[in-house]
Amino acid sequence: MIGGKLERKAFEILKGNSATVLEVVKKFEEVVRAYFKEWDLEKAEKLGRELSALETKADRGRRDFVALLGKGAFLPAFRGDLAWLAERLDRVADTAEGAMRTMLLRESLIKELKTLSKRNRKIAEWKDKFVTMARLITQTVEMLSNSVRALERNVDEATRMARIVDDLEHEVDLVEQSMVEELYEMERLFRPLSVIQLAEIIRRMGNIADRAEDMSDSIIILALTLTT
Repeated sequence: MIGGKLERKAFEILKGNSATVLEVVKKFEEVVRAYFKEWDLEKAEKLGRELSALETKADRGRRDFVALLGKGAFLPAFRGDLAWLAERLDRVADTAEGAMRTMLLRESLIKELKTLSKRNRKIAEWKDKFVTMARLITQTVEMLSNSVRALERNVDEATRMARIVDDLEHEVDLVEQSMVEELYEMERLFRPLSVIQLAEIIRRMGNIADRAEDMSDSIIILALTLTT
């Protein structure tokens, strides 16, 4: 599949873009840590701006990759799947940015969480799960990036890694479900709007892993195309 000069150039862009998307998600993990662990809204906002710049870079990489497909990179039978692959990769970065914006939407939430965590040990332990979940999401997207890179040299290895992405996404789902259940058990301790926003942040965080799983499915489908 990756033989000609144009194909090699296009794949270098795709690999670079998968690395950029991983940077976006790593930056998101930093935002989560600054917000839920360090109680530093100013730092979280600064990291959020850096995340947005990386997301813009990822979006530009997707456009460059698709442009090379339009110029004839890869056989026509593969171009549609590859374009869809690049689009789904970009959605991972988009979703991370959306989750970040939701988190930073309401300044009073961080103050409320900080106060409640000092008073209630259960809340203090619960809010640390945001960091745990963010770390697991990063691991999921890191495996996704490795799968993209493996496509160039070993389709079977790329498929194996894509399946690990599915397993990691399931772990994220379990953390998400647990966090939401605990939130509603403690909802009387929070302001009603805070409960809604916290549930939305958790959901959006889970969506990052969901988008990674969507792309891993696309890798598996592409691998089947390449081996038939």
